[in-house]
Amino acid sequence: MFKPMTDTTTPQTKETIEALWRLQKIILNTLNFNEVVEKIVNGLLTELGYLDLGYRIIVLTLFDKDKNVLKRISLSQTDEARKALEASAVPFHEIEIPLSAKDNLLIRAFTEQKPFVTEYWPEIFTPVLTPDEAITNQKAAGIKTSLIYPVMVKGSPIGVLIFSMNKANSEASDEEKNLIGGFTDIVGLAVENSRLYSAVESTKVELEEANNRLQELDKKKDEFVSLASHELRTPMTAIKSYLWMALAGRGGPLTEKQHYYLDRSYSSTNRLIKLVNDLLNISRIESGRVVLDFVETKITDLINNSISEVKPRANELGIKLTVDCGPSGDTKVVCDVDKISEVLINIIGNAIKFAPDGGEVAVTSGVQGDTVVVHVKDNGEGLEPEDIGRLFQKFSLVKESYITNQRASQGTGLGLYISKSIVELHKGKIWVESAGRGKGSTFSFSLKISNPEILETMQKEYRGKEGLGILRTTI
Repeated sequence: MFKPMTDTTTPQTKETIEALWRLQKIILNTLNFNEVVEKIVNGLLTELGYLDLGYRIIVLTLFDKDKNVLKRISLSQTDEARKALEASAVPFHEIEIPLSAKDNLLIRAFTEQKPFVTEYWPEIFTPVLTPDEAITNQKAAGIKTSLIYPVMVKGSPIGVLIFSMNKANSEASDEEKNLIGGFTDIVGLAVENSRLYSAVESTKVELEEANNRLQELDKKKDEFVSLASHELRTPMTAIKSYLWMALAGRGGPLTEKQHYYLDRSYSSTNRLIKLVNDLLNISRIESGRVVLDFVETKITDLINNSISEVKPRANELGIKLTVDCGPSGDTKVVCDVDKISEVLINIIGNAIKFAPDGGEVAVTSGVQGDTVVVHVKDNGEGLEPEDIGRLFQKFSLVKESYITNQRASQGTGLGLYISKSIVELHKGKIWVESAGRGKGSTFSFSLKISNPEILETMQKEYRGKEGLGILRTTI
């Protein structure tokens, strides 16, 4: 019943080339896959008048790799196509021809990569429809002949096009077949382009949805951390108070062993409270709920207030703590005093914590351009160059450095990350320098020198945030 067709896909006349150019613009100007496949099966009939030449139905089938079948994708919108659908025992989109059906002409056109012609529809519907069912469809549509062309992309088949007409194959001119062959080549390119575009669009939507879910989860995480921190801080503060009273002898004398146990518990509670506070601070910073109270203050006042907090610990450990602000001491900077004091206490506290017995920590400052830079230098173990970048990350612990010695084990790995965040909120920078292991380290950060313009600008930013309803907090 079927006949192989000779290759007539090369355009041979000016009219054919112009027609193909028109079809190409119609199909390739659309990237949406669903729109493309509809234009494919209707373009030849409506745009080029092939209905007048007896072509009644065009069907596009594409290869489904997952199922290993040729699957019906789109059907031309004609009366004949409607009648075929109404007569079919199987719905159009459920017709799937397995590649194992070697007698099916669609499969042969696909695997042998050449066109065929048939006047007997069972050859294109087996094994999905029985011969009687296929003939019923063919008669209902009034189809005499079907031309079957493989759809190719880069030398590989991706599907098959079926051109069905109400005339015999001998009545179809070479010019008609020539244009159909060229049209089929355009179809392969159009389908591939639309698939790629649709895949990109689908991925874009999925990424947007995933990003929205991540933002929602991140918001819930911040809310949980904030709530949990508040709830944990209250009982821990009470535990700390009772432990302090016990250590102070308020409940009666303690044995040496009892005092040791309570002292360890008191220290552990302190560390736990600091960890909770750090987590709460990070949650507030990252969620934009920290509002800065910008004022101008002398750099000496800022440093001396912080030194008073850490000096008792330095004396206890035998660490020499010096301050030299030089000419920059009277320079006024713009900052939130409480927040920058926390930065100073953290950095100086770290230097004291990790300095050797009898060591020295020096705090200095100097003017650089429109900023004052504060330096905290210690003569501790120092850092290797490759470890410096890790220090300002959350939960950063640099292996085999002063960060991991016995005293550092009491830290949370969050202090420097919080300090960096606070300094950057002040439009400043924070960094560390070290000549290497055993040569100490210098932590530095910068603050803007105060002038009316800078102070007004930073205060205005604070007021803008407050206007957005950001909570005023102390961290």
